[in-house]
Amino acid sequence: MPESTQIPWKRLSAEAAAIVLSILVAFAIDAWWDERQERTEEREVLESLYVEFRVNLDGAASTISIQERAIQNVATLMELRQDEILALSTGEVTDIVNSLATPYTFDPVRGSVDALYSSGKLGILRDRELREALTTFVNDLDDSVEDAYYMAQTSLTVWNEIARNGGPWRLKIDSQMDLDCASPHPPGTCYINNLLDYLPVATAQDLLRLRNNTVLMGYVNQNNVNSAYYSSEILKIEIQIEAVLRLLEENLQSNDK
Repeated sequence: MPESTQIPWKRLSAEAAAIVLSILVAFAIDAWWDERQERTEEREVLESLYVEFRVNLDGAASTISIQERAIQNVATLMELRQDEILALSTGEVTDIVNSLATPYTFDPVRGSVDALYSSGKLGILRDRELREALTTFVNDLDDSVEDAYYMAQTSLTVWNEIARNGGPWRLKIDSQMDLDCASPHPPGTCYINNLLDYLPVATAQDLLRLRNNTVLMGYVNQNNVNSAYYSSEILKIEIQIEAVLRLLEENLQSNDK
């Protein structure tokens, strides 16, 4: 009967330990690589968001400015005497007439934000405060939709009433508007004006007739109320955009370290 073979426990233990260690090292490398890939993707997302929100900050500020100017023009019209209205230049008349209804809205660039939500990858952003700020931004945009709708509806009412009172009129382009209508690719204002050159230009007498129409001015004032509510929503969004930009800058700086 042959002698029993002695099992080399030390060698087997060493080999088993080596196998386990190699598996752990492989997992560690995979985890490190995945983390690196995720951080690279996060960096790309942060940069894309930053570019978009810089554009959105300008867009929000421009929207607020346009609405405020329109409301102020109407307020000025209400305060002018008849002789002061009749003394206005054609450009001033056009500016005020166009301000009677200005349903100009804020249309943000939101491709990166929408991509994060639709892909379920919002969690790639490690900063919880940034994730919450982006969510608030999206919610604020949704809240502004209703006010934009009311503003559009009352603007349409104003335009219909203007049509019953001699309008619409075409835009009067003057030297102060800084428009190069002779360029190969003229601004949209020039294009529209060329198509509508058969329409008359509003006169001071036209503006006076509009101002004396109490029904029309009632619609205009209601439109301004809706515009003011909408502008307050965009102002809130503008503040949120600034908060998002601050957080994006902080995250980009920490990402560089």
